[in-house]
Amino acid sequence: MWRVIKLKNHEENYWQRRRKKRSNQVQIDLCIDRNDQIINLCEMKFSINKFTIDKSYSENLRNKIGAFKTETKTKKAVHLTMITTFGLTENEYALNLVQNRLTMDVLFP
Repeated sequence: MWRVIKLKNHEENYWQRRRKKRSNQVQIDLCIDRNDQIINLCEMKFSINKFTIDKSYSENLRNKIGAFKTETKTKKAVHLTMITTFGLTENEYALNLVQNRLTMDVLFP
């Protein structure tokens, strides 16, 4: 399911794969389909501290990205963007998986 907001030079959407089994459902908070053949899949997390991606959550994110690529059959590059309140903890999972990071101070200056 795509919900589209038309903006100049890109589209913003969210994406959801619904399945009968709840464990197979996938939702991506925000998709930005850019004109430069890149799609940013944005995962938004609220935390009172830096958000930490652990092994389990890393696998969950990889599954979301894989499901999105499979279901949409996109040929575009897919980048993971994390939007958090106070940033990400720098660890191997964040470094290997996340291409872009935004914090609330960028959204609410």
